[in-house]
Amino acid sequence: MDKSNLNQWVDLRYRYHLAGRTLLFNNQMQTAVLMLGYAIEAHMKQLISADKTIAKKHSFGHDFHGSYAILRSAGYLSDVDVSEDFLLFVEDNFDRRYPSQTDGTIKRANSRGHAISVSPTVIIPYDEFILQLDHSLTLAFQNPGASVLMHAAKSVDCSGGEYFFHNNYSAIARLDIALRLCEEDLLLLKNREPHLYDINLKAHQDRKLLLEDPEKLLNSKNIGMHIKPGGGVKGALKSAKTFVYPGKVINNPDGSVTHSSSY
Repeated sequence: MDKSNLNQWVDLRYRYHLAGRTLLFNNQMQTAVLMLGYAIEAHMKQLISADKTIAKKHSFGHDFHGSYAILRSAGYLSDVDVSEDFLLFVEDNFDRRYPSQTDGTIKRANSRGHAISVSPTVIIPYDEFILQLDHSLTLAFQNPGASVLMHAAKSVDCSGGEYFFHNNYSAIARLDIALRLCEEDLLLLKNREPHLYDINLKAHQDRKLLLEDPEKLLNSKNIGMHIKPGGGVKGALKSAKTFVYPGKVINNPDGSVTHSSSY
């Protein structure tokens, strides 16, 4: 994948993830999980588009399960650990894009015994899954420029960076990776465009001071909503793997149906 195309993909993935987080922390749940779903899909589609063998054989549309399964069978995403329940949850909430799809999505979920629901706390497993995908994809392309996490680190002094890192426990746990990727990218720039190196080095050093204050990044004073995962950082890092679909359909003895959700 050439540099221009790679940059377009990473910018798209970052913007979807940031849009989802910005919406969620402004209490716009349904559009938030839609954008976060697009972020997940874009990670998988970037890999698919770069692998001509897969791209020629399969047309995925918005098939999260199909994309994930094919990529795994082709040797990608082997380091990603996510529960089947979370894949179903992501797909169900993504499929509610239009009213015509909502009824079918609800019926499909109900047939599995799941009830459609969403809560701000789902940002924890969404962040973890997306950053796992990001890390796996960056390793596959062997290029720090493929990383959304690095892109976010370079935006840490902007309002977008503030929304990216606020309560993003999975990103905070990977700050050492973010810094390493930034440094690797600087070395590539030095070899490619040495006349730009000194300017970018100074900017990196300024950002590094911000990235070395995880507590401030994690708790923005400018964002009103605060979400903490059970188990802190360790809990966040397990959240995609241990996620259990929170909504259940209960068929009562009298024939009535109860939808319940517990987060």
